[in-house]
Amino acid sequence: MFDTGLEVLRPLAAAASGAAGRRGGRPAGAAGFRAMTPEARGDGRPADEVRLRTVRADHEAPGAFGTLREAARQAADEAREGAHWTGPRRAAALRTLDQVTGLLATARGALLLAERDAGTSVGIGDRDFASARARTTRTGLGQAYREVRQAQMLADLPAVATAVAEGDVPVGHVDALARAVTHAGEAAVAALSSSAGQAQLVDLGSRLPEREFATRVAQLVAAHDPAAVQADFDRQHAARFFTMTPTSDGVLLKGRLDRINGERLRVAIDATGVAPDEHRDALQARADALVAVVERSLAGLAGIGPRHRRRAADETPRRAAELDAAHAAAQDTADRVVSGSANRPHVALLVPAETFAAVRELQRAQAEAAMLDAPTGPASGPVAGERQPSDPVEPATLEDGTPVAASELARILCDAEVSRIALDADSLPLDLGRSARLYTGAHRRAVVVRDRQCAWNGCSTVAAWCEVHHARWWGRDAGPTSVENGVLLCAFHHHLVHRLDLTIRRGLPPGGLRHGPGRLGHEPPHYTFRRRVDDRMVNEPPPPRRT
Repeated sequence: MFDTGLEVLRPLAAAASGAAGRRGGRPAGAAGFRAMTPEARGDGRPADEVRLRTVRADHEAPGAFGTLREAARQAADEAREGAHWTGPRRAAALRTLDQVTGLLATARGALLLAERDAGTSVGIGDRDFASARARTTRTGLGQAYREVRQAQMLADLPAVATAVAEGDVPVGHVDALARAVTHAGEAAVAALSSSAGQAQLVDLGSRLPEREFATRVAQLVAAHDPAAVQADFDRQHAARFFTMTPTSDGVLLKGRLDRINGERLRVAIDATGVAPDEHRDALQARADALVAVVERSLAGLAGIGPRHRRRAADETPRRAAELDAAHAAAQDTADRVVSGSANRPHVALLVPAETFAAVRELQRAQAEAAMLDAPTGPASGPVAGERQPSDPVEPATLEDGTPVAASELARILCDAEVSRIALDADSLPLDLGRSARLYTGAHRRAVVVRDRQCAWNGCSTVAAWCEVHHARWWGRDAGPTSVENGVLLCAFHHHLVHRLDLTIRRGLPPGGLRHGPGRLGHEPPHYTFRRRVDDRMVNEPPPPRRT
């Protein structure tokens, strides 16, 4: 049992949420009550007494809200003794507070919209309701706009709001969803607002951590409204900048890139191999890596040529093959000079086969139109422009799941090496049939397609910072370097698996692997980690959040 404050906090929060919802759709009753005569009220009280009582009531928290504040204060006092509680008691108290947070978020959202529509808090000098909210709360204009945006999203998606209030969807997911809905087009909003769309959002929100949930929502929006993805990329690209400011302490660098070019820079920096050591911390190592990229560029060793050779029209197939092999060997040598490895550093995109085909078809159509000097208008079709919500096509993404704008995808495909990764009926990559000590190239990409991030439950380290672990160890168990035997782990958990000698088992998440409009839209599989010596569970997928 909780102490008194925590015992009463949840039901009071539920009552406050319900009261706020009832008030949100109509004007407060006090104004109408003041306009009534004693006869109409039927109580015979003098009007002056009623006005005085009404003014006092207007400045007091109504009903459950006043009691809620006292219960929260009492709970805060009791929580100061939490160090002396048992572990299960602290865990139960934290669960209650997490559930209360959702109830209060829905209550505040309903009241914010009611106050915004009424306009009673907007004073002289306030541009809008958000400005008034920032002034009265002193939290800043950005936070005020976030609160209003979240409140509107909860009102527009009632099934999601119910799940937040009941604790099924964490409050932290609300802002990620609100950002996506705010910038989405009409087709995507209609798809997400439908009964099926809201059910999918609740399902994803109840099982996925916040970053992965935001990524999946972005993919859903992109599938139904690729034009919004293009517009978002255009905004990012237009906002790019870079400055170098000499100071007495050195040169201060500041800038912003769009996600695609930012990924290119990250790949180039990682390819230098510069890492923290006893002489430099992580931030210093990143600075040194950036300098290394610049030095190699100045030395003429970076980006010396494309991987693909343009063939002459009169080349025989045999001669073309010989020249292609010679060109590839020369580029491999150049890559070793640049990055210290035979694999050229590159930005990896995950492109579903149907999306790849749609891009190629669009490029052909635009080329034919250009030859005929015919206006094509804005890009349209499966990868850009307007589409029907019933006919979505899954977007191409970076390895971390970020959707890629159609224009960038088309540009990258003009000079890209394309590796095919076949998926089985459960959206799992098939084994590529090669055997080597380390996971590189196509093998690593296939594991990334499946796992997406660190497989340790509760860790959200993105694939770019992960390593591929042999579930059956290479040396001790003679485990193969295959897609089936590979598991994506961050460096910390990779070392932990070896230190604790853990076995790893792969399983399907609830509802199977496919949770998106296309083959790459699946939720990653779930893994369990057990001690080899006694089979004791060390890490397992969390159950869905329920009250």
